Amino acid sequence: MFVRHAKELYPQLVIVPYDFEAYEEVADQFYDILHRHCRKVQAVSCDEAFLDVSDLSDVEPEFLASTIRREIMETTGCTASAGIGGTMLIARLATRVAKPAGQFHISAEKVAEFLDKLPVGTLPGVGSVLKEKLEKQNIQTCGQLRLISKDSLQKDFGVKTGEMLWSYSRGLDLRSVTAVQESKSIGAEVNWGVRFRDQRDIQHFLQCLCKEVSLRLQGCDMIGRTFTLKIKKRKKDAEEPAKYMGCGDCDNLSRSITVPAATDDTEVLQRISKKLFGSFCLDVKEIRGVGLQVSKLDSADPSNKGSRTLTSWLSSAAASVQTEKDNVFAAEVMESSDRKRHDTDGGVSRLLESNSAEPSVQSGDTNSSLPPMCHLDMEVLENLPRELLSELDGTYGGKLFELIEKKQGKRKINSGSPHVSLDGTAGIKESTSLSVKIHGLSTSGEKEYEVPYVPHPSIARTSNERTIEMTDWMPSSLSQVDVSVLQELPEELRADVLGAFPVHRRRQQSSSDAPMEACKKQDEEPIDRKTAENEIGSSSSSLWFGNPPLWTEKFKVSGNCTLEKFSEIYFKVPQSLPTLSSVLQYAISEVWSFCDASADDLDKAVYDVCELLKQYIKLKVEGDIEEIYLCFRLLKRLAARSQLFLQVYEILSPFIQALISEHYGGSLSIP
Repeated sequence: MFVRHAKELYPQLVIVPYDFEAYEEVADQFYDILHRHCRKVQAVSCDEAFLDVSDLSDVEPEFLASTIRREIMETTGCTASAGIGGTMLIARLATRVAKPAGQFHISAEKVAEFLDKLPVGTLPGVGSVLKEKLEKQNIQTCGQLRLISKDSLQKDFGVKTGEMLWSYSRGLDLRSVTAVQESKSIGAEVNWGVRFRDQRDIQHFLQCLCKEVSLRLQGCDMIGRTFTLKIKKRKKDAEEPAKYMGCGDCDNLSRSITVPAATDDTEVLQRISKKLFGSFCLDVKEIRGVGLQVSKLDSADPSNKGSRTLTSWLSSAAASVQTEKDNVFAAEVMESSDRKRHDTDGGVSRLLESNSAEPSVQSGDTNSSLPPMCHLDMEVLENLPRELLSELDGTYGGKLFELIEKKQGKRKINSGSPHVSLDGTAGIKESTSLSVKIHGLSTSGEKEYEVPYVPHPSIARTSNERTIEMTDWMPSSLSQVDVSVLQELPEELRADVLGAFPVHRRRQQSSSDAPMEACKKQDEEPIDRKTAENEIGSSSSSLWFGNPPLWTEKFKVSGNCTLEKFSEIYFKVPQSLPTLSSVLQYAISEVWSFCDASADDLDKAVYDVCELLKQYIKLKVEGDIEEIYLCFRLLKRLAARSQLFLQVYEILSPFIQALISEHYGGSLSIP
């Protein structure tokens, strides 16, 4: 009986609160008793466990069960039931018969007789859906289920389910009692008392949930790579749950993400959970349960650096791209170095004239394995990359450059990068000998040595490749470009500059628009432009199509005073600034004039304004992220003054974050 029903029957009912500390104390006493009598104990819950007593041949199972039950009663004051069987399946089924406060033994000879009349719904793993499917085939007992072949069951219910039904109907269970079970996942889930009012509530809840999951991971000394956020959303037209503050009838939703490095860091978990939640695009008032699960677990070994590097992986996509470029460049350097050394007479073997493998020079502990400097080949040294040569010099204590000076005389090595054009090495003759400078340390002061510099193959990259790499330093959008400077550039160069912008930093231009005209018109005509036509089509149903846009007329004749006022504000905005941010800016100063609408009118206004903003966001997300940011800053200010805009803000926040994550791989920070 639920508490609500009980109070209706007896209003003077006194509700005793939960005492979790007492539950924990009793559970500890319960398991202490089990471990005193048996070595193999597999915990199922705080008050349920499997015991393997097959190695206790001198004790009768029924006598042992009676002894354990008596000790539990004497120690905790709680009754206990025990089921005895040859397998975990039979023991569990016997426990159901033994309840309450009894014990029941199903011997091997009586298994078939016991299962003959046992309803299929009592088998573990058979839920209501599977039970209905079996009943449709006139299968109601395990005896009837045994008459069906394994192939037929697997064909009708799947391989695993069919195998399970065939085995369980015969009392077969290959599982064994395991004292220590390896966790496949760690998480936390709350399905009772979950009611959120706004985004602040759910964000605070996610933070607390991530802290709890992080503590559980650290308590198990585990880290994980796959994170799954589970949401219970109230079904449409679902009635109030029978249990007070229960979840009721819900749709179960989930999203997962796998990260490169395992972690248990609370901050990382919070960022991941917020990103996953943003992808649902839900009304927080419809949420009835939230859970976070971490899988693909690994031991939290102190030498594992994954949990420390993951924060940087999440922090900046641009930084990771640059790191990848650096790694590629480093690989090219090493490849070029290896190729050059192989091309040199005698190859690498001439650098280290030894039968042993080339030692690593990255650790100071390897100095003892380095060959004497007299065995080094000067010709190979001269062709080494300057980074590797400097590293070798440090390994030999700064004496390598002194040896080069003695062998080849006073030739300066220029430490700076060679002066080479970004357009490639076409202007450098093969016979040209560039110099590389490396500073060697000695007691007499700084010395400079010179060896021939061989142009690196990577210098010969095309100008297009260089242009692609330079986009990291390009402005974030065309709105940040100085138009006067662009006007002074030659037409071809201007087109190249505009074309160098990444896709997400510029608007798509129609083939008939010149690049310069598009640049000049992007802020003057943000709504009525050919880009909008390309993205949303020429359908008149688009709210932002036309000049003035269609939504102004639609709102004006809607009969809703709130929408009519919003339409009037648009025409008060100067025609030079027909952007949504300008409309919202004017709305802030006139928010007091919005009439108090009825519930139905308010819902309609919220829906129409949300649709208006969604279409605008989709238009702007690839070309003008600054406009979106400004709109939501203003919308947040309006939300503090108007119930209408508060609901709009709460509905659109997950939508915008999901859209930003899809296009840019991050989230929009709105203080």
